Amino acid sequence: MNWRQPARIAGPSNTAVALWAVAVAFFGVGDLVTTLVGYSITGVTELSPVVKLLLERHALLVLTGLKAVVFVGFFAIWKYVSWPYSIGVPLGLALLGVAVTAWNTGIILTAVLA
Repeated sequence: MNWRQPARIAGPSNTAVALWAVAVAFFGVGDLVTTLVGYSITGVTELSPVVKLLLERHALLVLTGLKAVVFVGFFAIWKYVSWPYSIGVPLGLALLGVAVTAWNTGIILTAVLA
């Protein structure tokens, strides 16, 4: 027989919290807003054929639902994977969100200023 102390329950690190905040701000909100704004400008189209098809009907509802599913899935992965690898999940979403929001903003500015 062997006795082990129960695992200590620790909350997420400050780094993880900050990265999740950036991921929500840019991948969640930033991408959603810039996609909807861009989609309303004549001449701007969506690159993803799946998202383009879904945007034709109920754009806000569909995009919000897709974002929610992605966040729930990646959050589950983040909870399952051990440290230090788990930090890659919010880091990846944050980097992708910043890149996509910047890309969409550039497309919008190009379309408006051209």
